Amino acid sequence: MLNETIAIYAIIDDLLKAIGHREDIRCQMSDAEIITTAIVAAIFFDGNHSKACNYMKDHKLIPNMLEKSRFNRRLHHVSM
Repeated sequence: MLNETIAIYAIIDDLLKAIGHREDIRCQMSDAEIITTAIVAAIFFDGNHSKACNYMKDHKLIPNMLEKSRFNRRLHHVSM
């Protein structure tokens, strides 16, 4: 699961760069990290974002993981 997560992040990050996506420099987590966590939740945790956030934080993939509420707000903002 760890290798798949890293591959997902690399692809998402490259796609965002390819389309010229810009994000606020004040953000603690990049949009690629937000999207990757959402995809990991969908694939490995039956859509449970809390479990995916904990997995990403516990495995030190995203050391600055946002709290549940802020993560959800960022996820909805990215999807717009």
